[in-house]
Parts: sequence; C-alpha cells; structure tokens
Amino acid sequence: MKRFAPLVLAALASATAAQAQAPRTWMVETPRDGDAWLRYGTPETDDQPLAMSCVRKSGQVGVMASVDRPLAERMTNAGVWVDKAGVPAPWPVSVTVASGATSVTLRGKAHPDEVTSGTLVMSEFSTRAPVTDAFRKSGLVEVQALSGSVRPPPAPKGMVRRFLGACK
Repeated sequence: MKRFAPLVLAALASATAAQAQAPRTWMVETPRDGDAWLRYGTPETDDQPLAMSCVRKSGQVGVMASVDRPLAERMTNAGVWVDKAGVPAPWPVSVTVASGATSVTLRGKAHPDEVTSGTLVMSEFSTRAPVTDAFRKSGLVEVQALSGSVRPPPAPKGMVRRFLGACK
C-alpha cells in the first residue's frame, strides 16, 4: 500500500473541475513489466474516484476511493495536513469493499483529497477473498468509508478478469 498511495495522490492532485464533468468509464491496464490498474474515471485525465492496483502475481489488490467527508482540518507550517485533534495524515480508517451481498471490512488509511476537499481512503484485500470472487462474477464494486461511498456502474467483466488475472 505504501507504493500505491503516492501514485494515486499525485494523480488525483492535478484533476480539475472541468475534467470531473466529462463522462466517466472503466479503464484497465495490465502491462507485462509493471503494476496492473483497474480505474473508474474520466479517460486521459486524473479524475478517478475509484482505482485498484496490484503488483503482478502478488495476490493483493490495493483499492483507493475518494469520499466526500473531509478529515483534514488544516495544513501546518511544515506542509503537513492534520485533523481536528492535530494528528497528521494518514489517519486510520475502516474501509468496506462490497460486491453485491458480499463484503469485507478492512483496516485502511485516509489522506486529504486536495482536489475534492474530501478524503482519499486506501486499503488492500486478497485476490482469494470472497468479495474478489463476487466482483469477478458480477463487475459490481462499492467502497465505503467515513459514512461515504463510491458506487460506480458495473465494470465490464472482461476488464475485471483481466485485472484480477494479473494480480493472482
């Protein structure tokens, strides 16, 4: 998850309001020499409210979602975001990944989302988890955290199989 967070934070930091208005779609990347990605967002932009990534053949899927609830209260003089209690990011959160009636609640981390003023939540789950099998079969996925959720339309099953196949 340490490799996943900086990539996603950097990508999302440059999204603009104009980009967010374009139609969103599912996108998959499975290069032979790099990490695999399954993203829901606006093509050729950094607008990605939901992204999944894995190191090939790792058996672990990193998930990131942008939820509306902000945790960041202010930025310190040192450039570090803190919450109301003065605790610096990242903050611990529970993240639920669901596919239909199957779900798993995981430990995760939250970072400020400077693009939307909400929060980016991140976690990891196994390719052997029941929710992974349900996602593979249905294309349905939802990520819930901090009383918010990201629920895109179903992903094309071929894209899901291609992505998860790279992760196993």
